[in-house]
Amino acid sequence: MTIYKSPVADQVIPQINSFSFAISNPNNTPDSHPILTDAVTKRVITYGDWKRTTRRWATGLQSLGFKRGDVVALFSFNQVDYSITMFGPILLGGIATTVNSAYTADELAYQLQDSGASVIVTHPELLPVAIAGAKKVGLPANRIFLYGDKSVDGFQPYSATFPPEETPDHLLAQPVNLNGQAAAETTALICYSSGTTGKSKGVELTHVNFNSNTCQVSPLEGEIAHSENIAMAVLPMYHIYGIQLHLMYGVYNGVRTIVIQKFDPVGFLKAIQEFKIISLNLVPPQILMLVKAPIVDQYDISSVRFVMSGAAPCSADLSRALMKKFPFLQFRQGYGMSEMSPASHVGLYHTPIHGSIGRVMPNQEVRLVDPETGKDVTPGEPGEIWVRGPNVMKGYRNNVKATKETIDTEGWLHTGDIAIVDKEENFFIVDRLKELIKYKGFQVAPAELEALLIAHPAILDAAVIGIDNKEQATEVPLAFVVKAPGQENLSEKDVIDYVASKVAGHKKLRGGVRFIEVVPKSAAGKILRKDLRVLVQKPVQAKL
Repeated sequence: MTIYKSPVADQVIPQINSFSFAISNPNNTPDSHPILTDAVTKRVITYGDWKRTTRRWATGLQSLGFKRGDVVALFSFNQVDYSITMFGPILLGGIATTVNSAYTADELAYQLQDSGASVIVTHPELLPVAIAGAKKVGLPANRIFLYGDKSVDGFQPYSATFPPEETPDHLLAQPVNLNGQAAAETTALICYSSGTTGKSKGVELTHVNFNSNTCQVSPLEGEIAHSENIAMAVLPMYHIYGIQLHLMYGVYNGVRTIVIQKFDPVGFLKAIQEFKIISLNLVPPQILMLVKAPIVDQYDISSVRFVMSGAAPCSADLSRALMKKFPFLQFRQGYGMSEMSPASHVGLYHTPIHGSIGRVMPNQEVRLVDPETGKDVTPGEPGEIWVRGPNVMKGYRNNVKATKETIDTEGWLHTGDIAIVDKEENFFIVDRLKELIKYKGFQVAPAELEALLIAHPAILDAAVIGIDNKEQATEVPLAFVVKAPGQENLSEKDVIDYVASKVAGHKKLRGGVRFIEVVPKSAAGKILRKDLRVLVQKPVQAKL
């Protein structure tokens, strides 16, 4: 057995309530420091405001009969006070479940039912969906509250539950004592997996899970883990990537965070220019936009010094293109999943290794295991990433079978991601185990072909899936390609020949090429391959 560990010493992880951890204030952030700013309305929440308002919300929840173990569902776009609504129930020993803002009423109802939510906080624009979803599971309308300061159709802002402004601190809700084992067993968050391959599962993260990842990443941060950093929260706050890096890490370190409700290129670029953003946590499609979109040149983004990529693989070609276009940037890539709170690996800004997800973070053990033989692989050979550590989830909500299939009896979480490791212990993702294409016994990684395709100057974006070819009794790769502006003459043959000139024979696009307007992706940047498979409705002849 080969076990990989971090070159950085293990960190002390407080076994306490996550609210108490978030306000432990290692950087001595003053109460007057602005930690959250709305990019559009310019509303500012100071560190002192944040602590007191979170306790007022927790007190309001208590007035509704909310108790330890109860669940609040947050169904909204990004909000400057999203973290307040999240930490309120956590403070009480309750649970926050964050809901994808694009969900339909049926999808919302499933999460409400599965998580056991008894209160909803939603955005006014999403109120009709929230009402319909709540009705499907019998959740009373008087348990639906709104972000903002205005009532809509009789539904009140969540602040309507607050005690009076002048209420002294000692009468506000206090964080439940969860010292020791209780913190390791008590669920704080339920984040739902993306569901790109089926029904989403509720990932239960404990207070220790939640605290762990901030402790694990902080010693690797260098200049950005302090109150002088200005970060942008453009990642969706319902996703664990945004939750950990902005809602927890940002408060804990006193980082000034500029909040954007939804990603759009113009609003994103304007905010960078206006607020002189220093650090960006992004997903690969946003990095691709920075590299290829002409509109980027209309804005001054020279304040940005640090760009991190996560949630989906960022190719070496794409990160090199980013740093070539913006030589003042430092770049790194991380790797994780909701089940790991979320990160297990991260690179270093000052020594980027393009294409690598970095090395193992502290407090963990990692193995690379051949999924067919169950034996550990040697450096340079592909294997599934297995992780064991304090950041590994408690389990899936109401799904013992899925939990046992993911975490074995020795505590190893089987990620389903295939990677290789070099002699310096830098890890490189190959692809998802379930997404590898099997062509006549050879494995073809869609991510490798996608990276190659988007490196083509006439291609704006691309995705690859495997499709069955009955003539050859095997899977073959099919590419979906988005043409770059002004590249209407790009043909299927051009793309097939380009790939064929760059790869081994078994990786050719024998399934052909289909041109589409946009590659379907989740808000976290993951390609929705199940949506692409819907587009494949007729047999495709093999390209030999």
